[in-house]
Amino acid sequence: MTQVWAHRGARLEAPENTLAAFAAAIDAGADGIELDVRRTADGVLVIHHDPRVALADGSVRALRDVTAADLAAVRLGDGERIPTLAEAYAMLAPTALTLNVELKRRALPDRGLEEQALAAMHASGMADRVVHSSFDHGALRRIRRLDAGARIAPLYQWPRAHPWQLATRLGAEAVHAYAPRLASPGILAGLAASGIGVRAWTVNDPHEQRELIAAGIDALITDDPRGAVALRDSLAGS
Repeated sequence: MTQVWAHRGARLEAPENTLAAFAAAIDAGADGIELDVRRTADGVLVIHHDPRVALADGSVRALRDVTAADLAAVRLGDGERIPTLAEAYAMLAPTALTLNVELKRRALPDRGLEEQALAAMHASGMADRVVHSSFDHGALRRIRRLDAGARIAPLYQWPRAHPWQLATRLGAEAVHAYAPRLASPGILAGLAASGIGVRAWTVNDPHEQRELIAAGIDALITDDPRGAVALRDSLAGS
């Protein structure tokens, strides 16, 4: 059955990439949660999508240049704050959900990020339920070199004639593809024939969800996990 993964949590119900959004995704019945990881100036892994952040004093700075203490004072919508990756692991460890940790690409190499991400994963006890993804395929190669058993999946947005070749080169279990790129004839068939899984992002339109579920896609990554779970379950029962 197609899984439903919550994109940055249930971001239609709570501020994205917050513990409240993750709690809403759990309540919605999501099978997995996707989140974005960056590293602060003092080496703390935090969950935030954008490379810049508005601080409590009103200034806007690159997240890589601020400390975890600076971020602790930031309040997002509904009073939520920017969580650390360790906090997300602690919240999700008791559940059965898969955690998709996207390592955000940086203009400059973030040396040691992959080692730190793997250490956090192993400390959580969730290694079998964590998939690291990234548009930075070099980061995924480093993860593969560091940990032969780590689960990885490259993200891609622009058309690729044979995405399974990318996954095979990286030693990845799946590709995380921009949903419209899967409409090309033969893409899903080629992935299936190669034994490579496919998860599509960001799929919010019910018609598109229905088509991808019918095609047997492995997972939908969506901003509306509650709606996607309801649709999937209704199709399974029909």
